[in-house]
Amino acid sequence: MYTMKVKHLLRGLFGLWLVALCAAVQAQSTGAISGHVTDATGEFTFPDAEVRIEGQRRREVTGRDGSFRFNNVPEGQYELVSEYGGAMPERVAVTVIAGETAEVSIRIGGGSEQDNANQLKGLLIDSQAAGQAAAINRRRRAPSVIDVLSSDSVGNFPDQNVAEALQRAPGLSVQRDQGEGRFVVIRGIDPSFNSTTINGMRIPGPEADSRAVNLDAISSDLVESVEITKAITPDMDGDAVGGNIEVKTLTAFDLGGRSGSVTVGGSYNTTNEETSPDISASYTDLFSIGDGEDNLGIAFAVSQFDRDTVSDGIEGAPWEMTETPEGNEVNALLEGEQRDYVLTRKRTSVALNFDYRPTDTDEYYLRTMYSEFDDAETKEENIFKFEEGDIEGLDADSGEFVGAEYEKAHSDSNKIVEITSYSLGGKNERNNWTFDYNLGYATAGEAGDLEITGETLAEDVAMGYDKSGDAQQPLLYVIGDQGSNASDFILESAEGESVFNEERELAVAFNAQRDVMFGEVPGFIKFGAKTRQREKENNIDISIYEDFGDTYSIADFAQDSPVDYPPRGDFGPAVDRDKYRDFFYGNRDNFELNAEDSLIDSAAEDYDIEEDINAAYVMAQAEFKRLTVIGGVRVEETDYAARGTQVTIDENVNDGEPQLNAFSDSKSYSHVLPSLHLNYALQDNMAVRAALTSTIARPGFEAAGPWQIIEIEGSGDDIERVAETGNPDLEPLESTNFDLRWEYYPTGVSLMSAGFFYKDISNYFLTANVAGEAPFEAFDEVTQTINGGDAELYGIELAYIRQFDFLPGPWDGLLLDASYTFTDSESDLPERDSGIPLPGQSDHIASFALGYEKHGFNIRVAAAYRSEFFEETDDASDPMFDRYQDNHLQVDITSKYRINDMAQVYLNLVNINDEPLYAYWGSSEFNSQYEEYGPTIEAGVRLDF
Repeated sequence: MYTMKVKHLLRGLFGLWLVALCAAVQAQSTGAISGHVTDATGEFTFPDAEVRIEGQRRREVTGRDGSFRFNNVPEGQYELVSEYGGAMPERVAVTVIAGETAEVSIRIGGGSEQDNANQLKGLLIDSQAAGQAAAINRRRRAPSVIDVLSSDSVGNFPDQNVAEALQRAPGLSVQRDQGEGRFVVIRGIDPSFNSTTINGMRIPGPEADSRAVNLDAISSDLVESVEITKAITPDMDGDAVGGNIEVKTLTAFDLGGRSGSVTVGGSYNTTNEETSPDISASYTDLFSIGDGEDNLGIAFAVSQFDRDTVSDGIEGAPWEMTETPEGNEVNALLEGEQRDYVLTRKRTSVALNFDYRPTDTDEYYLRTMYSEFDDAETKEENIFKFEEGDIEGLDADSGEFVGAEYEKAHSDSNKIVEITSYSLGGKNERNNWTFDYNLGYATAGEAGDLEITGETLAEDVAMGYDKSGDAQQPLLYVIGDQGSNASDFILESAEGESVFNEERELAVAFNAQRDVMFGEVPGFIKFGAKTRQREKENNIDISIYEDFGDTYSIADFAQDSPVDYPPRGDFGPAVDRDKYRDFFYGNRDNFELNAEDSLIDSAAEDYDIEEDINAAYVMAQAEFKRLTVIGGVRVEETDYAARGTQVTIDENVNDGEPQLNAFSDSKSYSHVLPSLHLNYALQDNMAVRAALTSTIARPGFEAAGPWQIIEIEGSGDDIERVAETGNPDLEPLESTNFDLRWEYYPTGVSLMSAGFFYKDISNYFLTANVAGEAPFEAFDEVTQTINGGDAELYGIELAYIRQFDFLPGPWDGLLLDASYTFTDSESDLPERDSGIPLPGQSDHIASFALGYEKHGFNIRVAAAYRSEFFEETDDASDPMFDRYQDNHLQVDITSKYRINDMAQVYLNLVNINDEPLYAYWGSSEFNSQYEEYGPTIEAGVRLDF
């Protein structure tokens, strides 16, 4: 079925292409204008520069190589006007002859005016200004509401991965893991509800239970630009409620010829006092093949970063109302954890791109990228189970317990996340037709070595906690000798777990655009089709070993020296990674396997899912004197088929042995997604944009997966049925989106904007107890994700960029980049009278960067802030069980010095304010998680040739 659908679509698209091509080559009474926009020397090209035909209300935006083309131009003489950033407009005369293409070269800065020369120098040479100019121009010329980060902009921050870089864009924040940005939140929308593309190819999510893409796996060194589309057009995938993140990698035509760079550096973590190597390199070149000149471009980039680090933390389970010995009730910590992590993270990214342009109207490309994120982690946990003991003393800040349990857990894992992307395509221009097509294949997955764990337990321990000194880091402690020695902790269980999760997507797309005149109004009509064939596979194999008796304790594999644990409290004895590894593999054959639990945990999470998405769209654009209108509709049809396992444990059948049955489901559904975009120029450097769009978000694979775990206990009137289950019948979330943005572009590298956005969301995903509803009428409790919630989100987005080149020296080297976003949201929760915020939505997001560049020096102080956000709830009926992540402010300093045209040295200070991660339950005084990572110092040298 998979192969046949692709064949049918390819045949259909090929036939459509032939018909359109035949129509395009008919004789025309018009000609064309083609050319490039460069600097006065012709060495540097200007992407995203505007070129317009004076008096004709027609304009084009140059491509990544500075090229532009006007089709369907009547015979006659015209004047072209080109503008870029703060440079003076350039005017060039051109004569159009029917059936021919007039070649034009527009050279910005070719005049003699000193002011123009100074502005151009700032645009081309100063890396901070150059990056901002490129990003501002692309945003200004875009057909919809977007934000852009150029490669220079990314390079001006110490961001090691794409997620970290995106926190600098307006309205975006990141969700972190071990101090590094991993997932990107767009305007408060969950990362699973956004789309991510690399060179136009949709990227799957590597995690088993989510559609979100781990952007920490992609090195920022490979990036030519990142474009965030916040209001999508009909020619884009419709499942982008927050927006689409498009990552573009380097091509040879971006730089116009041979170029290369090598960066060698090191990263010093102040917490573990270790230095990690960082190296990257890139090379581009143009070759002449056939009768052409410089028509084949090859670009190669590679990056590798090893990060050795440690982190320490304290975590608390939900605090519960508990009666004190005096008869009062206070929120008490019933289980707390101390955690110590030792990590080695290795990020390797490679990009290889080929571009072939045999003529000015034909181009073909092959874009490839591979990224591997190797995450080796050793974790030690001290788990204080206060609720297993008796209360000795309890008040609002502290508690002491006797007869409690003290567990120590050890885990050793090495998970590898891989993302690959291949994109083969082309573009042809024939008179007033433009065709583009693409065949893409992408994979994302997670695998790695066997994760081994061990749990040890000391019983009858006196212990306590005290948050009076620091509520974020409550003191967890042992009273007396029991629980202080390695021999007190007896091995209770050991596990070995292997994970294989992979998602594959094959995509084929074809688009055709025809330039037309709507009466006196120029514009175009565009249509196309796309298919996405997606497969998701998840396979987990778990072996659980128990019943060790009193044979082993931590003393058999203990660390020789105490754990370095800066937070409050003594960590006590801990497991040595290498000793436990030798113990586990050396004795595993003699361990007693818990076959029942191993079978349940392994089978319940295995699934195979196929999701085929076929889409078609039509859209049109009309350019009035000051108003540009884009309207259209996209139709997406989804075929979904899933196979998993139903696990039933019925104590009345086969002595309670687990019963495994194949569980499968399938469904089809369609969505019609209209959109309208308006762009009105109030004056030449000021515009208002408005957009009304429709988007969807398909449910996560675990939520919609074909799996069930059913437990049945008792008999007769005392029978109890409990289940956890996926929901293959989940409908996609639907959102109607409105965007309004005012933009002002003063002279020079500058931007001011203010915007409002609103999203009306239906079919929101909720986790609920559906016992009593079909087909679970006889059940007492069934946990399942369902549709049923509505939500709304709105906000204000402000941005300001300014190069202060108008100031007298030395202040003319200053550059400011600042943004602020206010967001509010509310979603339904049936168990409460009032709603709750959307998960991941912060009320306040801000980014601030003050830079200075002159005489070879380049320094930038940057801060990224987000306020607290709701993450999840452990009990939908009680707000005290709501988990929030506290506000986060990180300050970084980037400094560079260019020694000469070839060499540059840099020194970066990352997280200089030593910002920790803090999460809490209900109120900030009740700890859920505290972790600290320490500042990092980066230094190195870059060579350009």
